[in-house]
Amino acid sequence: MIVEICVDTTRGTQIARDEGADRVELCRDLWCGGLTPTLSAVVESLEVTPRLGVQVLVRSRPGNFVFTRDEVQGMCASMKEICNATAGAAPEHLGFVVGSVSLAGRIDSDAVARFRDAADGHSVAFHRAFDATADHTAALEDLVSLGIVRVLTTGGTTGKADIAGLRSLIHQADGRIAILASGGLRAHNVAQIVEQVGAHEVHMRAPLRQSVQGGPPEGTDPTEVAHIVAALRPPLG
Repeated sequence: MIVEICVDTTRGTQIARDEGADRVELCRDLWCGGLTPTLSAVVESLEVTPRLGVQVLVRSRPGNFVFTRDEVQGMCASMKEICNATAGAAPEHLGFVVGSVSLAGRIDSDAVARFRDAADGHSVAFHRAFDATADHTAALEDLVSLGIVRVLTTGGTTGKADIAGLRSLIHQADGRIAILASGGLRAHNVAQIVEQVGAHEVHMRAPLRQSVQGGPPEGTDPTEVAHIVAALRPPLG
């Protein structure tokens, strides 16, 4: 079982590592679902990486996932800048999380191929833009053919984990691409959902607090990360 924690600071990366998470997705501005983090945050997070590394979200703006050619070009430039700044990082310690869909609700294969090439040999995962596609079965096959290693999904919905959807995607993937299960997962429910869908990888936040009244959570709670890990890896005996 691989536990990935979504974090928005270097401190969050260190907390995730220290409390037993395997991997982090690093971003900023979680209020909108996350944007590309600063270059310094990427470099610093690699210094305190969990065992399976740092996955860097590359997303240039809030809103939908239909990106123009210029926006795709800008995101590719960001990826190349990150690769240059982290030259020497082990391939298993740095990966990218990207996504782009067409107006028709299909995977934007041209954009994804450009992202893959810009990654310069580092792994590329597809984020929850997948859940915005019109045909999840076809979308998954498109991602397999493009060489994407992982897809972050709730099973096809925009909110909580869809048990039937996740189970179906995991069956379809059949080991050709990893299904990273998400959707409102926390320590209190993650083990039950994993058992129901047969997931081998999970993604979630461990929010520390509300930044302002009614505002989005910020920070990473070490206690919640520890409880998530414990829920999925109960002590032997």
